[in-house]
Amino acid sequence: MKNVEDVYRLTPAQRGLLMPSSPPAEAPIEHLVAATRGVLDEAALEEALRELVRRHTALRTAFFLQGMPEPMQVVREKLSPSLERAEAPQGLESWLEADRKRGMGLTAAPLVRLSVVRTSAESSFLVFAWHAAALDAGAARLCLEELLRLYQAGREKTDAALEKARPFREYLAWMEAQGLTDAEHHLREALKDPRPTLLPTRSDTNAAPGVTGLQQLLLPATESGNVQAFLRKHKLGLGTLLQAAWALMLRHHTDSAEVVFGAQVPGRTAALVQGRPLVGRFAHLLPRRFAIPAQGTPLRWLRALQAELSEAQRHEHVSQAQVRQWLKLPEDAALFQSAVLAWEPPDEDTLKPLARAQGLGAFRHVAAPPPCPLTVEAVAGERLALRLHHDANAFAPLDVIRLVGQLAALLDVLVTQPDRELSSLGEVLDANGGTARRTATATASASVGPEELRALLAWHPEVREVDVRVEDSQLVAYVVPTRRRSRKLDFGLFFFADEDAGTTDKYRLLLEAAKFGDAHGFSSVSTPERHFHEHGGIYPNPSLLAAGIATMTKHIGLRAGSVVLPLQSPFRVAEEWSIVDNLSGGRAGISIASGWVPNDFALYPEHFARKRDVMWENLEKVERLWRGESVTARDGVGKEVELKIFPRPLQPRLPTWVTCATDPALFERTGAGGYNVLTSLLGQPLEEALEKLGLYHAAADKAGHARDARTATLMMHTFVGQDVDDVLDTVRGPLTAYLRAHVALMQTMVKSLDLQVDINEPKWADYLASYAFERYYRSGALIGTVTSCLPMVDKLLDGDVDEVACLIDFGVGTDAVLQSLTHLAELKRLVQDESLRMERVLTEYLAERLPHTRPDVTVKLSDTLSADHPGPA
Repeated sequence: MKNVEDVYRLTPAQRGLLMPSSPPAEAPIEHLVAATRGVLDEAALEEALRELVRRHTALRTAFFLQGMPEPMQVVREKLSPSLERAEAPQGLESWLEADRKRGMGLTAAPLVRLSVVRTSAESSFLVFAWHAAALDAGAARLCLEELLRLYQAGREKTDAALEKARPFREYLAWMEAQGLTDAEHHLREALKDPRPTLLPTRSDTNAAPGVTGLQQLLLPATESGNVQAFLRKHKLGLGTLLQAAWALMLRHHTDSAEVVFGAQVPGRTAALVQGRPLVGRFAHLLPRRFAIPAQGTPLRWLRALQAELSEAQRHEHVSQAQVRQWLKLPEDAALFQSAVLAWEPPDEDTLKPLARAQGLGAFRHVAAPPPCPLTVEAVAGERLALRLHHDANAFAPLDVIRLVGQLAALLDVLVTQPDRELSSLGEVLDANGGTARRTATATASASVGPEELRALLAWHPEVREVDVRVEDSQLVAYVVPTRRRSRKLDFGLFFFADEDAGTTDKYRLLLEAAKFGDAHGFSSVSTPERHFHEHGGIYPNPSLLAAGIATMTKHIGLRAGSVVLPLQSPFRVAEEWSIVDNLSGGRAGISIASGWVPNDFALYPEHFARKRDVMWENLEKVERLWRGESVTARDGVGKEVELKIFPRPLQPRLPTWVTCATDPALFERTGAGGYNVLTSLLGQPLEEALEKLGLYHAAADKAGHARDARTATLMMHTFVGQDVDDVLDTVRGPLTAYLRAHVALMQTMVKSLDLQVDINEPKWADYLASYAFERYYRSGALIGTVTSCLPMVDKLLDGDVDEVACLIDFGVGTDAVLQSLTHLAELKRLVQDESLRMERVLTEYLAERLPHTRPDVTVKLSDTLSADHPGPA
């Protein structure tokens, strides 16, 4: 045999995959896929692929199952694979399905391929495909990372600096050194009763095997963050949590105190992961038996389970065939009905930034067909994905809908109530059991009809009642929402922070954003008063900027956010804003502040000690002048004179906000005085800010000020885009730097975490700024997609906020910010139109739940549902 470098036997896991007792319906081909964001250097990509294949023996391996005394794998000495190019006008998902069915010839190495797939003139994808016998998902991820490093080095004419790879033969040597006696003893003891735990299956179909369905549920960002925080705090793995949750699910549905199901195992010890890279097929499925304690807490059980699973890893290199042999089971005996897979990125996830640097989006894993009737999969990410792959001959869609909903509810309770009694968790599953009933169709199907859509929509937290009907051959969902809001949230644009020192067009963002806001119904544009510092120093006089904006807009409110009154003559403030009021046709407004930076008071040093009192005194004078009254002053010769301002303003009263930071007394005084309020989340979490707004409203009510005559405005960092990963990539650096510059915020966070650190020490400042970003964008900002920002909007409305002042200039590039305004306008439109919001939210929700089945459903809001006719919207 020519072109041979090495020959050796199959591993037990490879033998089970390639020579199963019953052949799989499709070839086990898997993919890693990312969208391209620019022109790829295809020649450099091809050369990177060839170098990658040269590095790893597993990528140069072919499998010969016949014609030899026993099946063997043969490592080719030299290979020269090519980059494939494909057109897919029918869409990426259809192409991936066709590529899976196309398969890979086992005797024709390499069992990997790299393709550039163009779905349209503007859209293309990079697809890395591999045969499951050659690599597992973790090894494929490592190969892809190396491929991108080689690609980058080829384009830049540099050295990729990759360590020499280890041959796959080292893994076989390690396996042979382990022996099987201990593993056999451990598995015999661990499994004892090896009968798989069985969920009830459907008996209403005689369809051929191979019909699979997929139900997916993406947890909201907050719940996903809770899971991540819980695992990090208690040093637990996502796999441990998911296996525990599924064990509890099986116990609940089968009344079995001990359950058996399959779990993905790494197939090698941590020692093999360290050092030089070693890739191949290691991970596989093995049966696991779980004895669930009758008493105790989830946290105690999870900790014990983590230790138990860690100990079991020493014996996980064995195959299912060996397990059957040791347990004296028939070769075709099923070891489990359901299996659990958990995917989480490594502690140092270098693939994502590497892909971004090469003009690629985030890679997603498209797995092979499910290995058993029901596969439970969790994929870590910004939103944790729960996926249930199911054999449609065994499980009806309604049953799977119920199962994935129960699993999500159970995970939430496990991480938020870890000290709850285990025995009470059945209540959670009962409460989320739904009313799903089995369909009576004669054939199995992975698609969904009106009944399945009704069940899916009923799980959504914003849906109180739902009915799905077929009208004129179209699916129509009549939805009664859980609540209707009587108030609407206004959106304004806020400027505060950034100056691009490298440009002469310093006000482009301000002017273009103001014009956009004016054309799209935004309530206001606010500019600050900042002095003597490059951070915000392009905003020394908000009235001048407002006057300029007044001449190019027609509708949007023009505000100062804020005028530092102790630095100003009240006469000048009243005059300048009266000019703005006239130029704009009555659209002027100001927020006032007392100031705090000592350098600023070079303008009025005598006011620094009394700055809060001077603010109120000057405000009283501004208000009198605005009303046309005279205010006493001394002229140039020391004589007292009565002065009025000109021109006369158009509005009878100047709309006035008071900027309140964290002092509860200031909130109360502002409300009692009948003023509007402006606050932010720099130095206080959202919950505290909303509590203080409650004090403001209570004081205003007590003083007899009408609710509709005041406005509570909250400033929030804002950036809205189409893709969460793209948004975070865009804002992470600028917002982290912004937060690092705010000492008050850092001090507050250190206090809340009870940390004994010096925030002025660079290493702590960098760490805390990075932590602050993760915490702040989730809980204190409008950062994400249109629909991912809606839960934050709901919190604002529940907290009696009337307007969100969207701070958009915190360091992100001008072009990116201007492009994002389109998505911000869409968010505003959905927030202010309940019908549009519900249609958008539920359409996206169905697309998430049914990623490969996109039902065409029209969503209509109703007030009531009856047997014959839905109520009017």
